[in-house]
Amino acid sequence: MKIIVPMAGRGSRLRPHTLTIPKPLIPVAGTPIVHRLVADIARVLDQDIDEIAFILGDPAFFGDEVVESLQQLAKGLGAKPSIYRQLVPKGTGHAIMCAEPSLSGPAVVAYA
Repeated sequence: MKIIVPMAGRGSRLRPHTLTIPKPLIPVAGTPIVHRLVADIARVLDQDIDEIAFILGDPAFFGDEVVESLQQLAKGLGAKPSIYRQLVPKGTGHAIMCAEPSLSGPAVVAYA
């Protein structure tokens, strides 16, 4: 089973919080939103998570620190982390297609 997490948006509705941190990494009760999302999905599935594909936006906003955090999140759940980029915002369908190499087999798509 795979988890596909499109999270390329800038989180403009959560400004000023998202001026310095991507929306999926904003902590809620001490834990980043995307960590809660992925952990909850993993907990309710009756299958091992083979891969977690994160679809990020502009590398200037979703930089190396974000990538490292997401890779550690996936590895902590025993899953292969995959990072894809949606460099031009063209909507959620396009974001998912940016992760085309990870789209075979059963998957859960959850937006962060």
